[in-house]
Amino acid sequence: MERNKLLTIALAVSNIFRVLIIVFITLFTFGIIHYQFNPDLYSKVELSGYNFRTAANLSTSFYTSAFEFTSAIGTKPASRGPIYVQDASNLSLIIFYLQHVIILAIWVLMLQQIARLIQSVKVLQTFRQNNSNVFRKIGRYCLLIFIMTGFRWMETENASYFGIYINYLPLMFMLGAFILAEIFDEGNKLYEAEQLTI
Repeated sequence: MERNKLLTIALAVSNIFRVLIIVFITLFTFGIIHYQFNPDLYSKVELSGYNFRTAANLSTSFYTSAFEFTSAIGTKPASRGPIYVQDASNLSLIIFYLQHVIILAIWVLMLQQIARLIQSVKVLQTFRQNNSNVFRKIGRYCLLIFIMTGFRWMETENASYFGIYINYLPLMFMLGAFILAEIFDEGNKLYEAEQLTI
């Protein structure tokens, strides 16, 4: 009884997160379109993760390793600090938008697979071939998130910013998902062998 309650809560939370991400994608899309008609309204909106620093910057932490490069365009040097929406070129904003929407869409697909997994566990269909396929899909989605978060590019009137990032968390989750897929494969084989002996 307690197990089913926890699974029901987990399923509800994954569905709520899925809806919230879809709402955020819609609002983000509206914001990008609205910016084209009224750019002055967004003059103080900062693009997070894009900061002009020295010409090149190499950093690493437990979760991420990064190489960031800033180059000056034209005669005016890049001012150190954050990049604002109104400073970014239209092409940069489109790439920024597509990159983030694709990452959010992958999260929606991943949450959909998690919901499928929870539903199969709820009806006691845990070690089935479908569930190992679900874990493989989640692993592939983690790989896509790793690729999509692996770079940042932004160009303003005075400078160009480019960063290469190695995010370890998606790689760890991908590895975990593929390991679980193999475990569920073995569980499915044992289940099928047990059914044959009966």
